[in-house]
Amino acid sequence: MSRIDETIQAKIDKRKSLEDQGINPHPYSFDKTHTVSQARQSEGKEVRTAGRVMAIREHGKVIFADLRDSTDTIQVMLRAQELGDEQFKTLNLVDPGDYLGVEGKVATTRTGELSILATKFTFLGKALRPLPSEWNMAEDKEARFRKRYLDILINEDVKKTLDARWLIEKEIRRYLQDEHEFVEVETPVFQPLYGGTNATPFTTYMNALSTYYYLRIAPELYLKRLIVGGYEKIFEIARNFRNEGIDQTHQPEFTMIEWYEAYADYHRMMDVTEGLIKHLVEKLHGGTELKVGESTVDIGNKWPRITMIEALKKYVDIDFENLKDDEIKSLLEKHSIELMGEFTRGKAQFQLFDKLVTKSLIDPIWIIDYPRDVSPLSKEHRLNPDLAERFEGYIGGKELADGWSEIVDPVDQRNIFENEQKRMRAGDEEAHPLDEDFLEAMEYGMPPLGGIGIGIDRLVMFLTNTWSIKEVIPFPTLRPLHPVEPIGPEETKKKVDKLETSQDLPERKTSVSLMEQYVTNDALRHHCLMVARAMEAYARELGEDEELWYQTGLLHDLDWEKYPDEHPNKAVNEILADDYPVELIEAIKAHAPDRTGKQPETLLEKYLFACDELSGLMHAVSLMRPNGFADMKAKSVKKKIKDKSFAANVSREDIRQGFELIGKTPDEHIAFLIEVFKNEE
Repeated sequence: MSRIDETIQAKIDKRKSLEDQGINPHPYSFDKTHTVSQARQSEGKEVRTAGRVMAIREHGKVIFADLRDSTDTIQVMLRAQELGDEQFKTLNLVDPGDYLGVEGKVATTRTGELSILATKFTFLGKALRPLPSEWNMAEDKEARFRKRYLDILINEDVKKTLDARWLIEKEIRRYLQDEHEFVEVETPVFQPLYGGTNATPFTTYMNALSTYYYLRIAPELYLKRLIVGGYEKIFEIARNFRNEGIDQTHQPEFTMIEWYEAYADYHRMMDVTEGLIKHLVEKLHGGTELKVGESTVDIGNKWPRITMIEALKKYVDIDFENLKDDEIKSLLEKHSIELMGEFTRGKAQFQLFDKLVTKSLIDPIWIIDYPRDVSPLSKEHRLNPDLAERFEGYIGGKELADGWSEIVDPVDQRNIFENEQKRMRAGDEEAHPLDEDFLEAMEYGMPPLGGIGIGIDRLVMFLTNTWSIKEVIPFPTLRPLHPVEPIGPEETKKKVDKLETSQDLPERKTSVSLMEQYVTNDALRHHCLMVARAMEAYARELGEDEELWYQTGLLHDLDWEKYPDEHPNKAVNEILADDYPVELIEAIKAHAPDRTGKQPETLLEKYLFACDELSGLMHAVSLMRPNGFADMKAKSVKKKIKDKSFAANVSREDIRQGFELIGKTPDEHIAFLIEVFKNEE
């Protein structure tokens, strides 16, 4: 049994002891009359509060516990003389992570610590896993984001950032509703046609209607339908989904706000937005200064407004208007910029600006008058038909807001949509589709209109000086540890076909002979046998088919020696294809996803992936030890995992991903394999 299993069992035993004493470890409610924060303001008064025990310190007949709720933390002093010996003994069953309700007077102890001198406590919840320390949660960002609830609980700065996010969203609503009389509305997430920006959508299948839908990439086109319906000032804080990359400032699922005001143009939208940012900075920081990276930016002054052409000239000395097409293409090549779809001067201008200029825009600034061919929903500039009345706000070198004078002429909008169709046919996957329903709505008439979109996640990054989008999202998008196959008409058919074509598993001796035929290298044979034994042991542990798991491990590197460049495709497509079940073949494909494109999904596939590279490294460790696996400890293997110069051909990334795929800690997985391998030596 691993250490974590022993800890969980100890907590389960304590829970049983509570139940044996007639104590419900998970009662229905508790009459909490004070928050912990209120208790801290109630010195000399009786309070009744509750929270999670974060730490316990025993001093004979006195126990000190740190009690935390959503508002603050306070020390609780529990003494035998006030509680009575019998209830005091029950405290032996309380661990950090448990919930307690306490009653008593608030006072300052002799050491100067404000405390609740408890006269009674009530057990309110038993935790079955130990709380991690701040140090080991911060050690691995992947673990922090996967177990975000622990990250929030343990790391105070994480909760402060998320608290700031909730305050920002609340104050956005207050500013728009109370100061400018906007109405908050809602629009569909499932849309029969995506639109509102240049982005790649997610596609989903709706069984009820037997139809494919897109997840919303922006709420814009439906918000404008509401304008047609008679609303004049509306906003939506919307969850959007764009099937694009993940990096420091982008997530596929994110939150943004869009608002629209009738009878307004882009200058009015900049005015309102500038006021909003100043309002938020005041509420969050109590002034007009904002920390951006290592710089302090004052956002209280009037923000300058310069055109994109002027910005290129000012910041990188590119006189774009006087460049010929060939000169522009040379600049694109020089700076390794590739345009999606066909070349246009407008697209080139925008990409040059985006790559070369934006990093210099630290102080608040509005960049205005964008090329029209990268602004398909923006109104033609009143002075230059090649430009659009579009603007973006920048702080700290990153885009903060995107807005424009809106197109309200359906003829103009149709022409732009049709031009987007040409780009789509030319290969631009982010071009707008032609939305006939939206165009019909516009044909009923729209007033002059201004609009803007702001990414809430990025706004929180700016206002909290937190320059990673994952840090400002409560649950950022990560690769799932246990991915599931999609359910839809085609996927269901594939599953049925797979089951119908599955082969019976040959006898073990047949597979051993096959392995020995193709694998003559002793070290590789040894590796195949190690992985086979590991897989068999895990199958036994999980109640799976031991023979299938053993043979999968045995044959996973069948073609590595003779056909290294074709591994594992040679094995799965030719050597094993007609004689082995599809489950085995799919697992062997999934242990090399970079070569096959098949990711580990089933238990068999995940455990093969998790055992393969780690077994090879552990064998290398055993060769350095006089007793091999006999007295090996998990910590010695973990040291070698960190030492990338040791067994350098073993992928540390695959090992780390293996832990995630099977949902085990390094200690648990390594300790299990040590037991398997030492018993086979």
